Amino acid sequence: MQLFAPKHQKLVNQCYPSGRTTDKKPKSSETSYLLYYVNSRRSKLEKVSTYLVKRTVADLNRRRVGNVSVTLELMAQIITNCKENLNVFVKDFLSIMQRIVSNNNFNNDVTVVELVEKTYCNICQNVDGALFSGDSEFVKMYQAFVTIYFKVVNDSLHNDDLVLKGCIDISQTKNIASSPQIKHLIPESVHCVLVKFVERNPRYKLPHLDPSGDQNLGKRLSRTQTRTLGLDDIQDTEADLSVRALKSYFGTTETDKLSASIRSLSDFIQTTPNKDLLEFICNGIPVQLRYIVVLLLIRQLNIKTSKHIIILKLVSSLLVSDVSIVGLSILDMMRKILKFQMENISQFDIVEQCSLTLADLNNKIYYRGQTSDMLYELIVKLKSTKNTNEISVLNGDVKQLLKQIVSPCLSLELFLDLAPFAAENEIVSLFDAVEDQTSGGWLFSRLFELIRKLKSSDHQRSLMHKVFEKYKNLALLSGLKYFTESVAESEPAYYIYHIEAARYLDIDDYRSQTEYKRETNSIFTKEDLVNFYSDVGSNKYSKKGMQILLSQNMQMSNSDLLSDTNGRSTIVGSLEGVTQDSSSEAIRSQNQEMNGNKKSNGTALHDYKMDNSISLGPNNKSWGTYRFQTPKVADLKRAMSRKGQQNVKRESSLRGGSQSVKSRVTNITFLLSELKSLDDETSHIHDPDEDEIVGMDKPDLVKSHALKPSISVSGSNRKSFVKPTERSQDEFTDAVEEVPTTGTRGRLF
Repeated sequence: MQLFAPKHQKLVNQCYPSGRTTDKKPKSSETSYLLYYVNSRRSKLEKVSTYLVKRTVADLNRRRVGNVSVTLELMAQIITNCKENLNVFVKDFLSIMQRIVSNNNFNNDVTVVELVEKTYCNICQNVDGALFSGDSEFVKMYQAFVTIYFKVVNDSLHNDDLVLKGCIDISQTKNIASSPQIKHLIPESVHCVLVKFVERNPRYKLPHLDPSGDQNLGKRLSRTQTRTLGLDDIQDTEADLSVRALKSYFGTTETDKLSASIRSLSDFIQTTPNKDLLEFICNGIPVQLRYIVVLLLIRQLNIKTSKHIIILKLVSSLLVSDVSIVGLSILDMMRKILKFQMENISQFDIVEQCSLTLADLNNKIYYRGQTSDMLYELIVKLKSTKNTNEISVLNGDVKQLLKQIVSPCLSLELFLDLAPFAAENEIVSLFDAVEDQTSGGWLFSRLFELIRKLKSSDHQRSLMHKVFEKYKNLALLSGLKYFTESVAESEPAYYIYHIEAARYLDIDDYRSQTEYKRETNSIFTKEDLVNFYSDVGSNKYSKKGMQILLSQNMQMSNSDLLSDTNGRSTIVGSLEGVTQDSSSEAIRSQNQEMNGNKKSNGTALHDYKMDNSISLGPNNKSWGTYRFQTPKVADLKRAMSRKGQQNVKRESSLRGGSQSVKSRVTNITFLLSELKSLDDETSHIHDPDEDEIVGMDKPDLVKSHALKPSISVSGSNRKSFVKPTERSQDEFTDAVEEVPTTGTRGRLF
């Protein structure tokens, strides 16, 4: 023993108990003082680590197992208490550990190797990630030790627990996934852990990819759902080392480390395809990161050496399982699978499995319109290709996706877009998945056009019946408008509609007349249909029906039919007093006008009905209301002569109109009264359309522009809206500034 040894050597030597036993422990009090010494003097750390290397070499040569054990425990405590300065002595410690596991006299001793693993664990838990990127010497020493350690515990000791502990230690190393030199240790460790886990749990060793029954059966029978035991259900205190190792790699939020682990899992599970193993591990991944499993599995499809069928089946099994997955981009996954399917269109097995996986994507519903978006994606593909094989495959994808639908979720517009690509019998069954709400009345015209194009009368009848069952009064009124305006000769769909309409209205005479028309191969005239819609008592949709029948073609939009047809009346004017004869006369006069009859000697009743047809046109809430032209002064004068006899009618119609219509008519009435008072005082009023511009007061001119009405007077002789081609503007202009003005309100001069 040296008499004049440095203090740090004395402190280290004092920690070793005397004797040559193998189960030595460092002295507690001396160890505490040594830790205080190295903590208070950072410069002494390097001297202590250097001396420990020198002493370990001597102990290894003399086979002092007890002293080597004391050295390893001292190293573990120094690492824990001086972790802030670990980079000062970590290389010396790695050198000591590597010498121990390389020595054949010591590496066959499990106790010594366990102490080495404990020290290595402390290093992995406290090492700074910057060392892996900035110190190449440390990286080489780290890799060399890991290689020797796993070789010893696998080949010499055959100790699975030490293997698993070493894998857990590697997973605890910070920023290991971001270091290019040692990130390969993650997939190697994961593969090793999976092998040991499957050996200890044989039920995951057998291939198992078959679906367990119908996934949709009883899907909503109970609020509580049961699932198989997952990795997250096992507590660390009762877990096997293999389970703890799996949790250390898959229960992390480090995306780089998790991605490397999942890639290793996908490679392993292709050799032993077991969907239960995949679900067990996925349950241990943080729920917000589980989508990475699906994403990386689908990316494996681009690798030619991958087993594509197995990968697709694994994805399907995960999608239909009870594993909760959030944040998965369904459309992105769908596009990747479709791309892979089109690239392997000649391989039937891959094409069929891709269709199944695409349908299984819809098992994870993240928003209400997801199914519609998936179908729209397929429609875009169908419309963009002319290849018959691709069209056939895409049609199969659509059919497979529709099989997964358990409740109506398709819009009517989507149904109409899908119909051209489906067979007639498939169209009828596809309509069951359509929602009973629609956002646009114009879709009904396309729907009835589709029914007319069906070749089979049975399919036409079945689809028409479903349309009435789903849309009820909307189907009735939109069909009345469509078949009245669009069908000029007899055809099966025409009679099928009227039979369904008669059934819906429960009018036997209507049904018998339809049967008679079909036998005689003739169609209904408007006078015939008025007979069924003129009686408010027997037909609660008479007002809307009369509105459609009395309006000219294309004057009423289908969107007007979406308004309330029962409670609120949108017809301006009272139709209750319209008799069957007067209605027929109005229809007959209207038909004559449409056929080119320009006779102007109509009856007063005819003029009155045709004037009211202006109000019976578009709903006062539709855009058509705001297309009317402003009446000219000449029109207002002509209307004055009939104001008195129609005042009662106009007041009753105002009660049913909107407030905006009332205000316009009130302004017109005020202006008419002003004009009447001027007739007595002024010999002649210049019509702006006929003569020179008439001067007005500036305040009155501004007011006259503000009071311009936007609808035609109901008492006018005009029988329809002013055509856009005949528009002419009133030529009122501001007076010259020098013209003297007076304060006479509303007078023209």
